[in-house]
Amino acid sequence: MSLKVKIFQHVRQDIVQGVLMPGEKLTESGLAKRFACSRSPVREALSLLERQGFVEISPNQGAIITKISPEEVSDYYGLLRVLEAQAVLWATPLLTPKHVEQLVRINTAMKKISPDSPSAIEKWVNLNAQFHQVFRHNCGNRHMEWLVSEVRARITRWLYTSVMVPVFDDYLRDHEVIIAAVRQGNARKASRAMADHIMRAQKILERFFGRIARETA
Repeated sequence: MSLKVKIFQHVRQDIVQGVLMPGEKLTESGLAKRFACSRSPVREALSLLERQGFVEISPNQGAIITKISPEEVSDYYGLLRVLEAQAVLWATPLLTPKHVEQLVRINTAMKKISPDSPSAIEKWVNLNAQFHQVFRHNCGNRHMEWLVSEVRARITRWLYTSVMVPVFDDYLRDHEVIIAAVRQGNARKASRAMADHIMRAQKILERFFGRIARETA
């Protein structure tokens, strides 16, 4: 693991867990001292954090941890819920047994991720993205992937926050309900299960950022 990635992951985890609070300032010199390194890998790590929406970098002012409101979470997750539920509704009649096997294989791989692994979050987010993409890629609408990607690009930080909360088993059970409905060929049931799944993450994030907003008010 390169030094910039190590710094990136440590700082990101501190932000997600609330060790570093929204509005708090990060300096290259402070981080360089913390990680006993030069400013170059720190600068690169901050750039990665900015691309994922964790910080905003201003010239001569360093990096500020971005603030997120429960209302913003509600707006974006509301869109995501509608789009992904529709993708499942359209895709279910078109999915083959191989697609179902793919969904099972992904969910099984997610079950094997150790929460104590330094790369647990990356693995989880990546596999979860693959699970959801099965539906978007096979829903018969060429623009669905672009629309969902536009929304997800704006909530990258929240995805990491939502899976840091100890609800892994709940997410996995949600996936199993979706898979079972797809096996039955019940598109509406599968669609509702996806909507409920995304709503679970939304409620977790609304509570989390609501608490953060109260603490920093």
